[in-house]
Amino acid sequence: MDYIISHARSAIAVFDKDLIYIYVSKRYLKDYKVKEQNVIGKHHYEIFPDIPQKWKDVHQRSLAGEVLNSEEDPYLREDGSVDWTRWECRPWYESDGSIGGIIIYNEVINERKKIEEALRKSEQLLSTHLLNTPIGAIAWDLEFKTVEWNPAAEVIFGYTKDEAIGKHITQLILPEDMKDLVEGIFQDLLSEKGGAQSTNENTTKDGRRIICDWYNTALKDADGKAIGMASLVNDITERKQTNEALRDSEERLQAILSATPDPIVIYGSKGETEYMNPAFIDLFGWSLDELRGKRIPFVPDNQKLITSEKTKELVESGNKVQFETKRLTKKGGCVDVIISASCIKNRKGEVSNIVVILKDNTEQKQAEKQLELLNFRLEHEATHDPLTKAPNRRAILNKLSRELSRAQRKNRILSIGLCDIDHFKHVNDNHGHQVGDDVLCSFVEVVQKALRPYDLVGRYGGEEFLLVIPDSTGLADEKIYERVRAKVAEHKIITRSVEVSITISIGIASNSRGDETADELLAKADAALYRAKENGRNQLAFAD
Repeated sequence: MDYIISHARSAIAVFDKDLIYIYVSKRYLKDYKVKEQNVIGKHHYEIFPDIPQKWKDVHQRSLAGEVLNSEEDPYLREDGSVDWTRWECRPWYESDGSIGGIIIYNEVINERKKIEEALRKSEQLLSTHLLNTPIGAIAWDLEFKTVEWNPAAEVIFGYTKDEAIGKHITQLILPEDMKDLVEGIFQDLLSEKGGAQSTNENTTKDGRRIICDWYNTALKDADGKAIGMASLVNDITERKQTNEALRDSEERLQAILSATPDPIVIYGSKGETEYMNPAFIDLFGWSLDELRGKRIPFVPDNQKLITSEKTKELVESGNKVQFETKRLTKKGGCVDVIISASCIKNRKGEVSNIVVILKDNTEQKQAEKQLELLNFRLEHEATHDPLTKAPNRRAILNKLSRELSRAQRKNRILSIGLCDIDHFKHVNDNHGHQVGDDVLCSFVEVVQKALRPYDLVGRYGGEEFLLVIPDSTGLADEKIYERVRAKVAEHKIITRSVEVSITISIGIASNSRGDETADELLAKADAALYRAKENGRNQLAFAD
Protein backbone atom coordinates (compact mmCIF):
# COMPACT_ATOMS: atom_id res chain seq x y z
CA MET A 1 0.00 0.00 0.00
CA ASP A 2 2.88 2.38 0.87
CA TYR A 3 4.43 1.83 -2.56
CA ILE A 4 1.13 2.30 -4.41
CA ILE A 5 0.21 5.54 -2.61
CA SER A 6 3.77 6.89 -2.66
CA HIS A 7 3.91 6.58 -6.45
CA ALA A 8 0.32 7.62 -7.16
CA ARG A 9 -0.09 10.37 -9.74
CA SER A 10 -2.50 12.24 -7.48
CA ALA A 11 -1.78 14.09 -4.25
CA ILE A 12 -2.94 11.64 -1.53
CA ALA A 13 -2.39 11.65 2.22
CA VAL A 14 -3.75 9.02 4.65
CA PHE A 15 -3.99 9.84 8.37
CA ASP A 16 -5.08 7.92 11.45
CA LYS A 17 -7.78 9.37 13.70
CA ASP A 18 -5.15 11.46 15.53
CA LEU A 19 -4.15 13.05 12.17
CA ILE A 20 -0.82 11.21 12.16
CA TYR A 21 0.53 10.53 8.65
CA ILE A 22 0.27 6.84 7.68
CA TYR A 23 0.82 7.06 3.94
CA VAL A 24 1.58 9.98 1.65
CA SER A 25 2.23 10.30 -2.08
CA LYS A 26 5.27 12.02 -3.52
CA ARG A 27 2.88 14.19 -5.54
CA TYR A 28 1.29 15.43 -2.27
CA LEU A 29 4.70 16.47 -0.89
CA LYS A 30 5.54 18.20 -4.18
CA ASP A 31 2.23 20.03 -4.62
CA TYR A 32 2.23 21.30 -1.03
CA LYS A 33 5.99 22.08 -1.18
CA VAL A 34 6.70 20.07 1.96
CA LYS A 35 10.41 20.44 2.82
CA GLU A 36 10.33 17.53 5.31
CA GLN A 37 10.16 14.45 3.06
CA ASN A 38 9.81 11.88 5.89
CA VAL A 39 6.42 12.88 7.31
CA ILE A 40 5.20 9.37 8.20
CA GLY A 41 4.41 9.20 11.93
CA LYS A 42 4.18 12.96 12.30
CA HIS A 43 1.12 15.05 13.07
CA HIS A 44 -0.46 16.91 10.18
CA TYR A 45 -0.42 20.23 12.08
CA GLU A 46 3.26 19.75 12.87
CA ILE A 47 3.98 19.76 9.14
CA PHE A 48 1.52 22.62 8.53
CA PRO A 49 1.58 24.68 11.76
CA ASP A 50 -0.25 27.63 10.17
CA ILE A 51 -3.07 25.60 8.66
CA PRO A 52 -6.31 27.67 8.55
CA GLN A 53 -9.15 26.87 10.93
CA LYS A 54 -11.30 26.02 7.91
CA TRP A 55 -9.19 22.93 7.25
CA LYS A 56 -9.18 21.92 10.89
CA ASP A 57 -12.99 22.01 10.79
CA VAL A 58 -12.96 19.88 7.63
CA HIS A 59 -10.73 17.29 9.33
CA GLN A 60 -12.99 17.06 12.39
CA ARG A 61 -16.15 16.77 10.32
CA SER A 62 -14.58 14.03 8.21
CA LEU A 63 -13.43 12.21 11.35
CA ALA A 64 -17.08 12.37 12.42
CA GLY A 65 -18.08 10.53 9.22
CA GLU A 66 -18.69 13.25 6.62
CA VAL A 67 -17.30 13.20 3.08
CA LEU A 68 -16.37 16.75 2.15
CA ASN A 69 -15.11 18.12 -1.16
CA SER A 70 -14.69 21.19 -3.30
CA GLU A 71 -14.39 21.44 -7.05
CA GLU A 72 -12.34 24.65 -6.87
CA ASP A 73 -10.81 26.19 -3.78
CA PRO A 74 -8.02 28.81 -3.53
CA TYR A 75 -4.95 27.73 -1.53
CA LEU A 76 -2.72 30.59 -0.37
CA ARG A 77 1.00 29.76 -0.42
CA GLU A 78 3.53 31.17 2.05
CA ASP A 79 5.01 33.29 -0.74
CA GLY A 80 1.62 34.93 -1.36
CA SER A 81 0.84 33.03 -4.56
CA VAL A 82 -2.50 31.23 -4.93
CA ASP A 83 -3.03 27.72 -6.26
CA TRP A 84 -6.51 26.60 -7.26
CA THR A 85 -7.26 23.12 -5.99
CA ARG A 86 -9.91 20.42 -6.19
CA TRP A 87 -10.02 18.26 -3.08
CA GLU A 88 -11.91 15.60 -1.17
CA CYS A 89 -11.64 14.58 2.49
CA ARG A 90 -13.30 11.34 3.55
CA PRO A 91 -13.07 8.91 6.48
CA TRP A 92 -11.60 5.44 6.17
CA TYR A 93 -12.88 2.56 8.26
CA GLU A 94 -11.37 -0.26 10.30
CA SER A 95 -12.53 -3.84 9.75
CA ASP A 96 -14.93 -3.47 12.71
CA GLY A 97 -16.65 -0.51 11.02
CA SER A 98 -15.14 2.20 13.22
CA ILE A 99 -13.50 5.23 11.68
CA GLY A 100 -9.74 4.70 11.55
CA GLY A 101 -8.77 8.09 10.14
CA ILE A 102 -9.16 10.23 7.05
CA ILE A 103 -7.93 10.28 3.47
CA ILE A 104 -7.28 13.56 1.66
CA TYR A 105 -7.20 13.66 -2.13
CA ASN A 106 -6.01 16.87 -3.75
CA GLU A 107 -5.41 18.11 -7.27
CA VAL A 108 -3.97 21.45 -8.34
CA ILE A 109 -6.24 22.76 -11.11
CA ASN A 110 -4.35 25.90 -12.11
CA GLU A 111 -4.34 24.71 -15.72
CA ARG A 112 -8.12 24.31 -15.74
CA LYS A 113 -8.54 27.82 -14.35
CA LYS A 114 -6.23 29.10 -17.07
CA ILE A 115 -8.35 27.33 -19.67
CA GLU A 116 -11.52 28.87 -18.22
CA GLU A 117 -9.91 32.30 -18.33
CA ALA A 118 -8.79 31.65 -21.90
CA LEU A 119 -12.37 30.63 -22.77
CA ARG A 120 -13.69 33.86 -21.26
CA LYS A 121 -11.20 35.87 -23.30
CA SER A 122 -12.10 33.82 -26.38
CA GLU A 123 -15.79 34.60 -25.91
CA GLN A 124 -14.92 38.26 -25.47
CA LEU A 125 -12.80 38.12 -28.61
CA LEU A 126 -15.65 36.45 -30.50
CA SER A 127 -18.03 39.17 -29.39
CA THR A 128 -15.55 41.83 -30.51
CA HIS A 129 -15.08 40.01 -33.80
CA LEU A 130 -18.82 39.86 -34.47
CA LEU A 131 -19.06 43.59 -33.87
CA ASN A 132 -16.16 44.40 -36.18
CA THR A 133 -16.17 41.68 -38.84
CA PRO A 134 -17.23 42.74 -42.35
CA ILE A 135 -19.32 39.55 -42.57
CA GLY A 136 -22.93 39.83 -41.52
CA ALA A 137 -23.86 37.77 -38.47
CA ILE A 138 -27.57 37.16 -37.91
CA ALA A 139 -29.46 34.88 -35.52
CA TRP A 140 -33.09 33.75 -35.89
CA ASP A 141 -35.51 32.04 -33.54
CA LEU A 142 -37.69 29.06 -34.48
CA GLU A 143 -40.26 31.41 -36.04
CA PHE A 144 -37.55 32.83 -38.31
CA LYS A 145 -37.66 36.15 -36.48
CA THR A 146 -34.45 38.11 -36.00
CA VAL A 147 -32.83 37.98 -32.54
CA GLU A 148 -29.30 39.20 -33.46
CA TRP A 149 -28.10 41.61 -36.16
CA ASN A 150 -24.49 42.80 -36.21
CA PRO A 151 -23.10 46.05 -37.72
CA ALA A 152 -21.97 44.26 -40.90
CA ALA A 153 -25.57 43.11 -41.49
CA GLU A 154 -26.65 46.74 -41.13
CA VAL A 155 -24.17 47.69 -43.88
CA ILE A 156 -25.20 44.85 -46.20
CA PHE A 157 -28.98 45.25 -45.93
CA GLY A 158 -29.42 48.84 -44.77
CA TYR A 159 -31.57 48.07 -41.71
CA THR A 160 -30.37 49.10 -38.27
CA LYS A 161 -30.34 46.53 -35.50
CA ASP A 162 -33.39 48.16 -33.87
CA GLU A 163 -35.28 47.96 -37.16
CA ALA A 164 -34.38 44.31 -37.73
CA ILE A 165 -34.84 42.74 -34.27
CA GLY A 166 -38.15 40.86 -33.95
CA LYS A 167 -38.92 41.03 -37.67
CA HIS A 168 -39.56 37.94 -39.81
CA ILE A 169 -37.06 37.37 -42.60
CA THR A 170 -39.76 37.89 -45.20
CA GLN A 171 -40.36 41.40 -43.83
CA LEU A 172 -36.72 42.33 -44.26
CA ILE A 173 -34.54 40.83 -46.97
CA LEU A 174 -36.40 38.18 -49.01
CA PRO A 175 -37.77 38.74 -52.50
CA GLU A 176 -41.21 37.25 -52.96
CA ASP A 177 -39.93 34.56 -55.36
CA MET A 178 -37.29 33.32 -52.84
CA LYS A 179 -39.53 32.80 -49.81
CA ASP A 180 -40.35 29.10 -50.39
CA LEU A 181 -36.72 28.21 -51.17
CA VAL A 182 -35.32 29.91 -48.07
CA GLU A 183 -38.03 28.47 -45.84
CA GLY A 184 -37.05 25.01 -47.11
CA ILE A 185 -33.37 25.66 -46.34
CA PHE A 186 -34.33 26.75 -42.81
CA GLN A 187 -36.40 23.63 -42.15
CA ASP A 188 -33.74 21.32 -43.67
CA LEU A 189 -31.11 22.83 -41.40
CA LEU A 190 -33.20 22.42 -38.25
CA SER A 191 -33.94 18.79 -39.17
CA GLU A 192 -30.27 18.20 -40.11
CA LYS A 193 -31.11 17.35 -43.72
CA GLY A 194 -28.93 20.07 -45.24
CA GLY A 195 -29.11 23.81 -45.71
CA ALA A 196 -25.75 24.61 -44.10
CA GLN A 197 -24.64 26.74 -47.05
CA SER A 198 -26.61 28.48 -49.75
CA THR A 199 -26.36 31.35 -52.20
CA ASN A 200 -29.51 33.44 -52.50
CA GLU A 201 -30.84 36.67 -53.88
CA ASN A 202 -31.86 39.14 -51.19
CA THR A 203 -33.32 42.61 -51.06
CA THR A 204 -31.99 45.64 -49.21
CA LYS A 205 -33.88 48.40 -47.40
CA ASP A 206 -33.59 50.64 -50.47
CA GLY A 207 -35.02 47.93 -52.76
CA ARG A 208 -31.81 46.67 -54.41
CA ARG A 209 -31.46 42.97 -55.24
CA ILE A 210 -28.11 41.55 -54.15
CA ILE A 211 -26.54 38.09 -54.23
CA CYS A 212 -25.44 36.76 -50.84
CA ASP A 213 -23.54 33.75 -49.63
CA TRP A 214 -25.12 32.27 -46.48
CA TYR A 215 -23.47 29.93 -43.99
CA ASN A 216 -26.06 28.59 -41.61
CA THR A 217 -25.79 26.60 -38.38
CA ALA A 218 -28.61 25.25 -36.27
CA LEU A 219 -28.55 26.60 -32.70
CA LYS A 220 -29.22 23.99 -30.03
CA ASP A 221 -29.68 24.04 -26.28
CA ALA A 222 -27.78 21.85 -23.83
CA ASP A 223 -30.19 18.95 -24.53
CA GLY A 224 -29.54 19.11 -28.28
CA LYS A 225 -32.93 20.65 -29.06
CA ALA A 226 -33.01 23.18 -31.89
CA ILE A 227 -33.73 26.73 -30.69
CA GLY A 228 -32.98 28.66 -33.86
CA MET A 229 -30.37 29.33 -36.50
CA ALA A 230 -27.20 31.40 -36.77
CA SER A 231 -26.13 32.73 -40.15
CA LEU A 232 -23.05 34.35 -41.58
CA VAL A 233 -23.81 36.33 -44.71
CA ASN A 234 -21.63 38.01 -47.27
CA ASP A 235 -22.70 40.21 -50.17
CA ILE A 236 -21.04 38.60 -53.22
CA THR A 237 -22.82 40.66 -55.86
CA GLU A 238 -19.69 42.29 -57.17
CA ARG A 239 -17.77 39.00 -57.06
CA LYS A 240 -20.47 37.38 -59.15
CA GLN A 241 -20.45 40.23 -61.62
CA THR A 242 -16.72 40.56 -62.23
CA ASN A 243 -14.04 38.14 -63.36
CA GLU A 244 -11.63 39.90 -61.07
CA ALA A 245 -13.48 38.61 -58.02
CA LEU A 246 -13.39 35.09 -59.46
CA ARG A 247 -9.66 35.28 -60.06
CA ASP A 248 -9.10 36.59 -56.55
CA SER A 249 -11.11 33.69 -55.19
CA GLU A 250 -9.03 31.18 -57.14
CA GLU A 251 -5.82 32.79 -55.89
CA ARG A 252 -7.04 32.66 -52.34
CA LEU A 253 -7.88 28.99 -52.75
CA GLN A 254 -4.46 28.30 -54.23
CA ALA A 255 -2.81 30.12 -51.31
CA ILE A 256 -4.81 28.12 -48.78
CA LEU A 257 -3.95 24.82 -50.44
CA SER A 258 -0.28 25.78 -50.66
CA ALA A 259 -0.12 26.92 -47.04
CA THR A 260 -1.99 23.94 -45.63
CA PRO A 261 0.46 21.72 -43.72
CA ASP A 262 -1.51 18.56 -44.57
CA PRO A 263 -0.95 16.88 -47.97
CA ILE A 264 -3.80 17.50 -50.43
CA VAL A 265 -4.35 15.86 -53.81
CA ILE A 266 -7.18 16.55 -56.27
CA TYR A 267 -8.24 13.84 -58.71
CA GLY A 268 -10.33 14.06 -61.84
CA SER A 269 -13.51 12.06 -62.33
CA LYS A 270 -11.52 9.01 -63.52
CA GLY A 271 -8.97 9.07 -60.69
CA GLU A 272 -6.27 10.88 -62.63
CA THR A 273 -4.09 13.36 -60.70
CA GLU A 274 -4.85 17.03 -61.34
CA TYR A 275 -3.25 18.83 -58.39
CA MET A 276 -0.89 18.16 -55.47
CA ASN A 277 -0.07 20.78 -52.87
CA PRO A 278 3.52 21.38 -51.64
CA ALA A 279 2.90 19.42 -48.44
CA PHE A 280 1.95 16.36 -50.52
CA ILE A 281 5.08 16.70 -52.66
CA ASP A 282 7.30 17.11 -49.58
CA LEU A 283 5.90 14.03 -47.80
CA PHE A 284 5.54 11.57 -50.67
CA GLY A 285 8.32 12.73 -53.03
CA TRP A 286 6.55 12.87 -56.41
CA SER A 287 6.20 16.10 -58.40
CA LEU A 288 3.01 17.12 -60.21
CA ASP A 289 4.81 16.86 -63.56
CA GLU A 290 5.56 13.17 -62.86
CA LEU A 291 1.97 12.27 -62.05
CA ARG A 292 -0.30 14.71 -63.85
CA GLY A 293 -3.02 12.72 -65.61
CA LYS A 294 -1.90 9.47 -63.94
CA ARG A 295 -2.91 7.48 -60.89
CA ILE A 296 -0.56 7.78 -57.92
CA PRO A 297 1.18 4.42 -57.26
CA PHE A 298 1.20 4.79 -53.47
CA VAL A 299 -1.49 2.39 -52.24
CA PRO A 300 0.01 -0.75 -50.59
CA ASP A 301 -1.47 -4.09 -51.66
CA ASN A 302 -3.01 -4.70 -48.22
CA GLN A 303 -4.75 -1.30 -48.35
CA LYS A 304 -6.27 -1.53 -51.82
CA LEU A 305 -9.52 -3.15 -50.65
CA ILE A 306 -10.43 -0.50 -48.07
CA THR A 307 -9.38 2.25 -50.46
CA SER A 308 -11.65 0.83 -53.18
CA GLU A 309 -14.58 0.46 -50.76
CA LYS A 310 -14.25 3.99 -49.41
CA THR A 311 -13.93 5.46 -52.92
CA LYS A 312 -17.11 3.68 -53.97
CA GLU A 313 -18.90 4.93 -50.84
CA LEU A 314 -17.72 8.48 -51.54
CA VAL A 315 -18.86 8.55 -55.16
CA GLU A 316 -22.22 6.85 -54.52
CA SER A 317 -23.21 8.84 -51.44
CA GLY A 318 -21.58 12.15 -52.20
CA ASN A 319 -20.75 12.47 -48.50
CA LYS A 320 -17.29 12.96 -47.09
CA VAL A 321 -15.50 9.78 -46.08
CA GLN A 322 -12.70 9.46 -43.57
CA PHE A 323 -10.57 6.44 -42.73
CA GLU A 324 -7.15 5.39 -41.46
CA THR A 325 -4.80 3.68 -43.87
CA LYS A 326 -1.21 3.56 -45.09
CA ARG A 327 0.46 5.12 -48.12
CA LEU A 328 3.83 4.55 -49.77
CA THR A 329 6.37 7.24 -50.59
CA LYS A 330 8.35 7.44 -53.80
CA LYS A 331 11.40 6.10 -51.94
CA GLY A 332 9.48 3.08 -50.62
CA GLY A 333 8.72 4.31 -47.12
CA CYS A 334 5.35 3.69 -45.49
CA VAL A 335 3.31 6.45 -43.84
CA ASP A 336 0.30 6.07 -41.52
CA VAL A 337 -2.35 8.57 -42.67
CA ILE A 338 -5.91 9.66 -41.92
CA ILE A 339 -7.67 10.30 -45.24
CA SER A 340 -10.56 12.74 -45.56
CA ALA A 341 -12.08 12.72 -49.03
CA SER A 342 -14.89 14.78 -50.54
CA CYS A 343 -16.55 15.06 -53.95
CA ILE A 344 -16.90 18.12 -56.15
CA LYS A 345 -19.93 17.91 -58.43
CA ASN A 346 -20.84 19.90 -61.53
CA ARG A 347 -24.19 21.53 -62.18
CA LYS A 348 -25.57 18.24 -63.41
CA GLY A 349 -24.79 16.61 -60.08
CA GLU A 350 -22.01 14.50 -61.54
CA VAL A 351 -18.72 13.99 -59.72
CA SER A 352 -16.10 16.14 -61.44
CA ASN A 353 -13.32 15.98 -58.88
CA ILE A 354 -12.33 14.22 -55.66
CA VAL A 355 -10.41 16.17 -53.05
CA VAL A 356 -8.31 14.09 -50.65
CA ILE A 357 -6.60 15.42 -47.54
CA LEU A 358 -4.03 13.10 -46.00
CA LYS A 359 -3.00 13.77 -42.43
CA ASP A 360 0.32 12.21 -41.44
CA ASN A 361 -0.60 10.00 -38.48
CA THR A 362 2.78 8.32 -37.98
CA GLU A 363 3.68 10.10 -34.73
CA GLN A 364 0.26 9.38 -33.23
CA LYS A 365 0.55 5.70 -34.14
CA GLN A 366 3.99 5.56 -32.57
CA ALA A 367 2.64 7.28 -29.47
CA GLU A 368 -0.18 4.73 -29.27
CA LYS A 369 2.32 1.88 -29.48
CA GLN A 370 4.46 3.49 -26.78
CA LEU A 371 1.37 3.94 -24.61
CA GLU A 372 0.41 0.29 -25.14
CA LEU A 373 3.94 -0.76 -24.12
CA LEU A 374 3.81 1.53 -21.09
CA ASN A 375 0.47 0.08 -20.01
CA PHE A 376 1.91 -3.43 -20.33
CA ARG A 377 4.88 -2.45 -18.21
CA LEU A 378 2.64 -0.84 -15.59
CA GLU A 379 0.42 -3.92 -15.47
CA HIS A 380 3.50 -6.13 -15.10
CA GLU A 381 4.92 -3.94 -12.33
CA ALA A 382 1.59 -4.05 -10.49
CA THR A 383 1.59 -7.85 -10.39
CA HIS A 384 5.28 -8.70 -10.02
CA ASP A 385 7.86 -8.29 -7.32
CA PRO A 386 10.24 -5.53 -8.47
CA LEU A 387 13.32 -7.32 -7.12
CA THR A 388 12.91 -10.98 -8.13
CA LYS A 389 10.47 -10.40 -11.05
CA ALA A 390 8.34 -13.24 -9.67
CA PRO A 391 4.59 -12.69 -9.17
CA ASN A 392 4.02 -10.61 -6.05
CA ARG A 393 1.92 -11.70 -3.08
CA ARG A 394 -1.39 -10.48 -4.47
CA ALA A 395 -0.70 -11.97 -7.90
CA ILE A 396 0.36 -15.42 -6.64
CA LEU A 397 -2.64 -15.56 -4.29
CA ASN A 398 -4.94 -14.69 -7.21
CA LYS A 399 -3.32 -17.45 -9.25
CA LEU A 400 -3.78 -19.86 -6.32
CA SER A 401 -7.49 -18.98 -6.08
CA ARG A 402 -7.97 -19.57 -9.81
CA GLU A 403 -6.09 -22.87 -9.79
CA LEU A 404 -7.97 -24.01 -6.69
CA SER A 405 -11.33 -23.23 -8.35
CA ARG A 406 -10.23 -25.12 -11.46
CA ALA A 407 -9.15 -28.10 -9.39
CA GLN A 408 -12.48 -28.18 -7.56
CA ARG A 409 -14.43 -27.97 -10.83
CA LYS A 410 -12.45 -30.83 -12.37
CA ASN A 411 -12.19 -32.83 -9.14
CA ARG A 412 -8.41 -32.73 -9.16
CA ILE A 413 -5.78 -32.38 -6.47
CA LEU A 414 -3.73 -29.23 -6.08
CA SER A 415 -0.85 -28.74 -3.66
CA ILE A 416 1.07 -25.73 -2.43
CA GLY A 417 4.50 -25.38 -0.88
CA LEU A 418 5.34 -22.50 1.43
CA CYS A 419 9.12 -22.03 1.19
CA ASP A 420 11.35 -20.19 3.62
CA ILE A 421 15.06 -19.54 3.05
CA ASP A 422 16.81 -20.91 6.13
CA HIS A 423 18.71 -18.36 8.22
CA PHE A 424 18.32 -15.68 5.56
CA LYS A 425 18.84 -13.02 8.21
CA HIS A 426 22.39 -14.28 8.60
CA VAL A 427 23.02 -13.58 4.90
CA ASN A 428 21.91 -9.96 5.31
CA ASP A 429 23.74 -9.53 8.61
CA ASN A 430 26.99 -11.09 7.40
CA HIS A 431 27.15 -9.89 3.81
CA GLY A 432 24.75 -6.95 3.53
CA HIS A 433 21.34 -6.44 1.94
CA GLN A 434 22.68 -6.16 -1.62
CA VAL A 435 24.04 -9.69 -1.37
CA GLY A 436 20.71 -10.69 0.18
CA ASP A 437 18.93 -9.26 -2.87
CA ASP A 438 21.22 -11.25 -5.18
CA VAL A 439 20.40 -14.41 -3.21
CA LEU A 440 16.64 -13.84 -3.55
CA CYS A 441 16.90 -13.29 -7.31
CA SER A 442 19.12 -16.31 -7.85
CA PHE A 443 16.82 -18.43 -5.65
CA VAL A 444 13.81 -17.62 -7.86
CA GLU A 445 15.78 -18.56 -11.01
CA VAL A 446 16.80 -21.92 -9.52
CA VAL A 447 13.23 -22.71 -8.42
CA GLN A 448 11.72 -21.79 -11.79
CA LYS A 449 14.13 -24.13 -13.57
CA ALA A 450 13.31 -26.95 -11.14
CA LEU A 451 9.52 -26.64 -11.60
CA ARG A 452 7.38 -27.88 -14.44
CA PRO A 453 6.36 -25.27 -17.07
CA TYR A 454 2.86 -24.92 -15.62
CA ASP A 455 3.86 -24.83 -11.95
CA LEU A 456 3.86 -21.42 -10.27
CA VAL A 457 6.16 -19.59 -7.86
CA GLY A 458 5.59 -16.15 -6.31
CA ARG A 459 7.04 -14.03 -3.57
CA TYR A 460 4.81 -14.43 -0.53
CA GLY A 461 6.72 -11.97 1.64
CA GLY A 462 10.30 -11.30 2.70
CA GLU A 463 12.24 -14.54 2.21
CA GLU A 464 9.05 -16.64 1.94
CA PHE A 465 7.88 -17.90 -1.46
CA LEU A 466 4.75 -19.79 -2.44
CA LEU A 467 4.78 -22.74 -4.89
CA VAL A 468 1.50 -23.73 -6.57
CA ILE A 469 1.52 -27.23 -8.10
CA PRO A 470 -1.64 -27.96 -10.17
CA ASP A 471 -2.81 -31.48 -11.06
CA SER A 472 -1.03 -33.05 -8.10
CA THR A 473 -0.51 -36.80 -7.87
CA GLY A 474 0.89 -37.33 -4.38
CA LEU A 475 4.26 -39.06 -4.77
CA ALA A 476 5.10 -37.13 -7.92
CA ASP A 477 4.50 -33.89 -6.04
CA GLU A 478 6.88 -34.93 -3.29
CA LYS A 479 9.53 -35.47 -5.95
CA ILE A 480 8.90 -31.96 -7.30
CA TYR A 481 9.31 -30.33 -3.90
CA GLU A 482 12.34 -32.49 -3.11
CA ARG A 483 13.87 -31.55 -6.47
CA VAL A 484 13.37 -27.86 -5.64
CA ARG A 485 14.92 -28.29 -2.18
CA ALA A 486 17.88 -30.27 -3.54
CA LYS A 487 18.55 -27.89 -6.45
CA VAL A 488 18.60 -24.93 -4.07
CA ALA A 489 20.88 -26.70 -1.60
CA GLU A 490 23.43 -27.74 -4.24
CA HIS A 491 23.44 -24.40 -6.10
CA LYS A 492 26.34 -22.03 -5.40
CA ILE A 493 25.05 -18.48 -5.64
CA ILE A 494 27.59 -16.06 -7.08
CA THR A 495 26.70 -12.60 -5.76
CA ARG A 496 28.38 -9.28 -6.44
CA SER A 497 30.90 -9.86 -3.63
CA VAL A 498 30.81 -13.41 -2.29
CA GLU A 499 29.72 -16.99 -3.05
CA VAL A 500 26.76 -18.05 -0.92
CA SER A 501 25.02 -21.37 -0.32
CA ILE A 502 21.51 -21.58 1.12
CA THR A 503 18.95 -24.17 2.08
CA ILE A 504 15.18 -23.98 2.29
CA SER A 505 12.39 -25.45 4.34
CA ILE A 506 9.08 -26.24 2.64
CA GLY A 507 5.66 -26.70 4.25
CA ILE A 508 3.33 -28.60 1.90
CA ALA A 509 -0.46 -28.81 1.89
CA SER A 510 -3.03 -30.10 -0.63
CA ASN A 511 -6.76 -29.89 -1.16
CA SER A 512 -7.22 -33.55 -0.31
CA ARG A 513 -10.70 -32.89 1.09
CA GLY A 514 -11.75 -31.15 -2.12
CA ASP A 515 -13.44 -28.11 -0.60
CA GLU A 516 -10.58 -26.30 1.12
CA THR A 517 -10.26 -22.56 0.70
CA ALA A 518 -7.02 -20.83 -0.21
CA ASP A 519 -6.73 -19.47 3.34
CA GLU A 520 -7.13 -22.97 4.78
CA LEU A 521 -4.42 -24.37 2.50
CA LEU A 522 -2.06 -21.52 3.40
CA ALA A 523 -2.66 -22.05 7.11
CA LYS A 524 -1.93 -25.77 6.77
CA ALA A 525 1.21 -25.13 4.74
CA ASP A 526 2.38 -22.53 7.25
CA ALA A 527 1.97 -24.99 10.11
CA ALA A 528 3.91 -27.62 8.16
CA LEU A 529 6.64 -25.09 7.42
CA TYR A 530 6.93 -24.40 11.14
CA ARG A 531 7.48 -28.14 11.79
CA ALA A 532 10.12 -28.29 9.07
CA LYS A 533 12.02 -25.50 10.79
CA GLU A 534 11.60 -27.06 14.23
CA ASN A 535 12.92 -30.38 12.93
CA GLY A 536 16.20 -28.87 11.78
CA ARG A 537 15.37 -26.99 8.50
CA ASN A 538 16.51 -27.92 4.97
CA GLN A 539 13.64 -30.39 4.64
CA LEU A 540 10.04 -30.93 3.58
CA ALA A 541 7.11 -31.18 5.96
CA PHE A 542 3.62 -32.24 4.92
CA ALA A 543 0.45 -30.90 6.51
CA ASP A 544 -1.50 -33.30 8.73
